[in-house]
Amino acid sequence: MFDHRHYVPILKGRQGEYGALETLNFTVKGSLTPLIEIPPIPWNFTERQPAKSIDGHLAKVAATMRRSLGLGSSFFIDFLWISETERMEDGALPVEWIFRAAREQGLLPIPVLNLVKGTEILEATREIVQLDQLGVCLRIQREDFTEFTNLEEQMLTTLEQVSVSIANTDLILDLRSIIEPRQIDVDSVIRLVESIPRLRQWRSFTITATSFPENLAGLPPSDSSILERTEWNLWLDLLRRRRELSRRPTFGDYAISHPEPSEVDPRIMSASASIRYTADQSWLVLKGRSLRKNGFGQFFEVCRELVGRAEYSGSNFSWGDKYICDCADGMDGPGNLTTWRKVGTSHHLVFAVRQLANLSGS
Repeated sequence: MFDHRHYVPILKGRQGEYGALETLNFTVKGSLTPLIEIPPIPWNFTERQPAKSIDGHLAKVAATMRRSLGLGSSFFIDFLWISETERMEDGALPVEWIFRAAREQGLLPIPVLNLVKGTEILEATREIVQLDQLGVCLRIQREDFTEFTNLEEQMLTTLEQVSVSIANTDLILDLRSIIEPRQIDVDSVIRLVESIPRLRQWRSFTITATSFPENLAGLPPSDSSILERTEWNLWLDLLRRRRELSRRPTFGDYAISHPEPSEVDPRIMSASASIRYTADQSWLVLKGRSLRKNGFGQFFEVCRELVGRAEYSGSNFSWGDKYICDCADGMDGPGNLTTWRKVGTSHHLVFAVRQLANLSGS
């Protein structure tokens, strides 16, 4: 399906991330295959109950995916954060409902499985595979290597249950959060990779991870912070030692997010005016003060600071960079939190694709 020169971002299925995908040009979109995680149903903290039904939560997802991703390109959909007990009003499983809606929209989604899916999910996935003939994505984690006494048997059994061969399966080794470099090093990753069964036979093989923090609470206000992109540096280390690998992996990350979805009570939330901006081997985080107390107008000054820094890629780099420039000049903005997730994600996706292209070129 794709090789190590491609890019697989894991994105939360929220408006900021969808909006960022919509801004990408044809070349960038053709260089990445996003994995969209359907987010959990939002919670009403006042009423202490879900803010929506599952039908309401998924109603516009397929149409949003079509607008953001366009037609003709495959992408992955993962229901990791949706309970397997959820049912639509018509009795269908959410995964069945979404893939039916995606089919009606002319989309090409590929279902994502892990090694602990229940029987009903596996049966539904088998039917999806038979209808769409696009195969599946199998997403494994570090814990799977110790949890299952025979990982190969478990992986093959899962594929048998959905009637898919290894050759029609995209394999993702998801290392999830690796905030500190010492949490996992290149030697341990090589050992994990080389213990994966039949590594050369999978349709594609991707390693994903992130070192972005869960939130920005620990960063100082009215200041800038540099955070290492540990996952990128780890992947570069793997490339340097590629002779020790049976197969060179595709690079994947979580863009500018942490793996765990955040659900914060808006009554006590204290978000700041911050921009998450990707650079060569780090993120630059420019953080203002509380939005509740100081307002969104802070973004004008934060943008002026960013465009004056060496890390800024220029207004023509991405849609997000153009918005930052216009906001610095007072021609646009200040937007809202969804806007700034869209801005940061837009810049990151283009940046990652160009980094990979430059490596391939050299």
